[in-house]
Amino acid sequence: MSFDFQKLNPSYSMLYFCDQILSPLKLSLGIAAFLIFHFTHTQILHTVVTPNVIDRDTLLLIDLDQDTVPDYAIRTQFDKSENNAIYDIISVTPLGQQGHRVAGTIPTVFAYASRFGFNEFIGPETPFLNAEIEGGMSFKRNGQFLFNDPWNGGAVDEFLGFAIRRNGNTHYGWAKIDVGSDGRSVVLKEFAVHLTPEAPINTNRFFSISESSFQGLVIWQNSGAIHIKIPENQGHISIRLLDLTGRILRTESFYGPSHSISVSMPAGIYLMTLHKENTQITRKIIYNPEWH
Repeated sequence: MSFDFQKLNPSYSMLYFCDQILSPLKLSLGIAAFLIFHFTHTQILHTVVTPNVIDRDTLLLIDLDQDTVPDYAIRTQFDKSENNAIYDIISVTPLGQQGHRVAGTIPTVFAYASRFGFNEFIGPETPFLNAEIEGGMSFKRNGQFLFNDPWNGGAVDEFLGFAIRRNGNTHYGWAKIDVGSDGRSVVLKEFAVHLTPEAPINTNRFFSISESSFQGLVIWQNSGAIHIKIPENQGHISIRLLDLTGRILRTESFYGPSHSISVSMPAGIYLMTLHKENTQITRKIIYNPEWH
C-alpha cells in the first residue's frame, strides 16, 4: 500500500482533489445557525448544517470560520484496488493557508485523527499533527480494519479537533460527525471555532452570542437542564421555550446574571426567545437528554 497520510499536503493534494467528486457544504437556512460575534465580546462561531452524508468517493468541505475558503476536507476512498487488495479509507486533511492542523497522533506509520467525546476541551494543550498532515479516520484492507485507529468500527456524535491560522493567530475548533460501523460512510452535523486566539473550545459549548442588551450571553445544557448566563445583565429578562411549530413549551423570567431551566422533553431542535427592554433575540437549542 503506497498511500501515506503523512505525505499528502494541500500544495498538491488540491490538484488531486479536483479529479474527485466534490460535495459542497449544503446549508439549510431553516437549520443552519451562524453565530458571529463582536470581537470585544468574542465567543464562538457555530454552524449547524443539514446532515451531509458521504457514502462514496468524494470530499466534504468544512469552512470553520465561514470566510468562503474551506479549511478542511473529510475525504473518502472506497474500493480502491492496489497490490491485489481492496481498500476503504476515510481521512481528514487541512486545506487553506499553511498552518492549519488536525488534532491527532502518529502511533505507527500512519497519522491518526483524534476522536473527542462530548464536553472535552480542544486547545493549546491538545496533541496536533504537524501542519499539512492528513489524519486517518478509518482504514480497511480486504474488509479488515488495520492498525489501532480510534475511529475504526464507527462513531456517533463524536468530534474532530482543529487548529486554524487566521491573521497570524491560532484558533481552535471542532466538527461533530458520525462514522459508519463498516467504515464506509461519514455524516457531518455541525462545526464550531473559537474567535478568540489561543482560547480552548469545549465540545459542549454550542451557543454564545454578543449583541446589544445580551452581551456575553452563553447558553448550554447538561443534566436535564438548559443554562443561561449573561455576565453583564442587571435587568429583567423573560424567556420562552418553543418547539419548531411555534408552540410555547415554557415561559420563565429572571433578573440575575444566570438562570437554569429544568426540562423534560424529547431530543430535538427547539427555539429559545429572550426579551429584555426593547430587544428580543431567538436562539436555536439542540437538546439531547443524554448529554451530561
